[in-house]
Amino acid sequence: MVAGTVSAGASTPLPSPASPQQVAKLVAAASRIQNLPNDLLPALNEASADNVGTYFPVTQYGCLRTSSCVFGNVKAHSTIVLFGDSHAQMWLTALMPIAVKFKLKLLLLWRPSCPAASVTVWNATSKSPYTLCNSWRASLLVAVHRLNPVVVLLASRNTAMTGPSNGPISDATWQAGLQHSIALVKSASTKVDVVGDITPFSSILPSCLAAYKHHIQQCSSPDPNPNYSNHFAAEKAAAKAKGVPYINPHPWLCTTVCSPVIGKLLGYYNDNHVSATYAAFLSTVWLNALHSQLP
Repeated sequence: MVAGTVSAGASTPLPSPASPQQVAKLVAAASRIQNLPNDLLPALNEASADNVGTYFPVTQYGCLRTSSCVFGNVKAHSTIVLFGDSHAQMWLTALMPIAVKFKLKLLLLWRPSCPAASVTVWNATSKSPYTLCNSWRASLLVAVHRLNPVVVLLASRNTAMTGPSNGPISDATWQAGLQHSIALVKSASTKVDVVGDITPFSSILPSCLAAYKHHIQQCSSPDPNPNYSNHFAAEKAAAKAKGVPYINPHPWLCTTVCSPVIGKLLGYYNDNHVSATYAAFLSTVWLNALHSQLP
């Protein structure tokens, strides 16, 4: 049984995946694009809704239990787990075709603003330490270990994150927290990959593109963006220390510059999330990154 039908509420069909060579060529040329393409996919007025929750509504506000968001071949014995926050959720449309192709179960587990790294972060809504994130993460990582999946992908936002006192989190703390999470799920039969985070934009997307239709690089960002702290190096170091792969998405999106438009595709639906459309376009690139680990 294959699960994961796209919602009728998603008006723009997802594109076919490109080859790694096609993606590399488009990314290399993206920073030279000045005019918003007339055939932009998705259309600019649909851009803010081009997220995984629109295509798969069950995932919209979180996937908090191992039974909540199950896709691909739901009867399969082999499982891929995508775990983290909304920066894990945003890759679902890239991974869905892989799960279907290899007849795998794909389990998405994500909680808003709750990173995969075992660190305490600040909850901007409650204006207090996000202790519920800690307890959920600890419980679900144990549950994932018991499921004995073939691969666990740990993916989270790591830019502009603040700690329990709403102050900076050190690289050492982030690295140690991620290493702890890796150790909780890694086993002789379960591989773990750390999925690197993306660079956020300083401009408000997609409204910036509407304002600069003929000068869209006004909305671009250097990579990395100096306006935001990040834990890119800490996550690479954690992966290296635990002997697991680090999947770096930056070459799929940026050169020294991150353009919001890549080819005729809108790469992002807001200032810090890849669009569902562009994630689907990257499915073959993702397959290349994971191929040696799939059964």
